[in-house]
Amino acid sequence: MLRQLGHGDLARLFQMNRSNHDVKAEMNRLAQELSSGRKASIAEAVGGDFASITSIEMTLSRNAAFQTASTEAANFAAVMQHAYQTISAFGADSASNLLNASQAAQPELIGTAAADTAARLQPVLSALNTEFGGRSVFAGEDVSGPAVADASTFMAGLTAATAGATDVASLMTAVDAWFDPGGGFETTVYLGSTTPLDPVDIGQDVSADLGFTAFDSELRDTLKGIALAGLVADGALAGDVEGRAELLQRAGEILTEGESGLTQLRARLGTVEELIEEADTARAAETSALTLTRAGLLEVDPYETASRLQQVQTQLETIYAMTARMQSLSLVNYL
Repeated sequence: MLRQLGHGDLARLFQMNRSNHDVKAEMNRLAQELSSGRKASIAEAVGGDFASITSIEMTLSRNAAFQTASTEAANFAAVMQHAYQTISAFGADSASNLLNASQAAQPELIGTAAADTAARLQPVLSALNTEFGGRSVFAGEDVSGPAVADASTFMAGLTAATAGATDVASLMTAVDAWFDPGGGFETTVYLGSTTPLDPVDIGQDVSADLGFTAFDSELRDTLKGIALAGLVADGALAGDVEGRAELLQRAGEILTEGESGLTQLRARLGTVEELIEEADTARAAETSALTLTRAGLLEVDPYETASRLQQVQTQLETIYAMTARMQSLSLVNYL
């Protein structure tokens, strides 16, 4: 009967070395997956079909870009809203004071109320020159510089335009013309662009329109009311108490109308802020769902991986022990 031939020592040693290499490779792979939390082979994880994981990664990257734009838009809108609140508070207080002083028709009260209102012109202009991230907020496309000139430039231009007015009617005509499009306010005071900012993309087919400028008619009404009081404070229609009282009354009425306009601006801006919040909520939900889906495809179970790594380590130690025992065999020990 023929004896079955076994493997020689060299062949067995080769097999042991190959097993050692395979187990080491498996251990390195498991160690990498345990440290990174993701499967070492994406191709194996997705079964060779990269379409789904590519789509997920592209959408997550797009959402991250939208999130950055949305955060900036939200902060931009918040700065605008704060400026509107500041201007609205100045306008409301001034309107009440001017109307009360006009009813009294006393020179001292007229002068005091006019001066108090005129003093608020610069703070209002400063609010319109608010910046965010080095960009002018109310200057339209021209974000590199201030939106409006200072109060002295403002009043110098308006005073020159009304210098020939001798009564309330002629002065009001000159003031209205100066604040109309193409008038002195646009050419000497408004320093920004009449073209508003482009809408900001904050989601798929969703954009935030922040095209508010200091040239908006609602703001010009408020500025007109304050500036009209400033003309009275600077001596317009001097000696005509009734005419000066009527100018204060007109200024108070214009500021009241301006307050209504500012309320509309704030409401429009509030709608944009609400849209940004809704887009953020929808994007966060989508990002969360896609992240979980990606985890199911690519991420490993840390407990299962750690357990498997321990098994492989034990297997490698066994191979080492067997290899050492084979290398210690000798003919003397065999005999």
